Amino acid sequence: MIQHGFSLFIIQIVPSFLDTIAYESGYGQIGAVEIKHKAYVQDAKLWQLGSWMLEEVRNGGVHGTLYRDSLATMTVLHLLQHYALMAPLDNAPNRSTHQQIAEVIQYMREHLDSDLELTELASVANVSSPHLIRLFKKQTGYTPHQYFIRLRVERSKVLLQYGKESLKAIAIQAGFADQGHFTRLFKRLTGITPMQYANELISRR
Repeated sequence: MIQHGFSLFIIQIVPSFLDTIAYESGYGQIGAVEIKHKAYVQDAKLWQLGSWMLEEVRNGGVHGTLYRDSLATMTVLHLLQHYALMAPLDNAPNRSTHQQIAEVIQYMREHLDSDLELTELASVANVSSPHLIRLFKKQTGYTPHQYFIRLRVERSKVLLQYGKESLKAIAIQAGFADQGHFTRLFKRLTGITPMQYANELISRR
């Protein structure tokens, strides 16, 4: 249970999912990890992760599978890092981080219109899902989902430059759920709407 001000909500994690992430993160065999039991927790990061989950549920899962997978995995990783009763074992990667992340990014570029899963990207890098999140953020400064959205926005910019497609068509081609989703994320990253961006391109010609 997490309490924040006068609000609270409960995050329920399937034990098998916790065991899997713990095992892939180096906490020993399945079932070996134990989380500290606390009836009252003030944890700003855990609250933020939970808030994002709640928002995604209320939005009908508009951000896609990769976003949901990443939130769930990051939540469990946070619990393991701050509340597990044992430390992880040392699991050094066998391949260079740069090569692994480069391959994942290339795979993302080739599947921008797909609803990718975190496990799918992890298999490209030949690492576990939690390990991919740590490697990816260390290498790029972003989670896989955040970077994936940036790639989609970059593709949409290219499509907008051609000026031949409607915003709805561009949204679909760039991999967004719909035009509204496209507009919100485009503005969040660029500070302007796709239409404003298109108008700027026209004024420069």
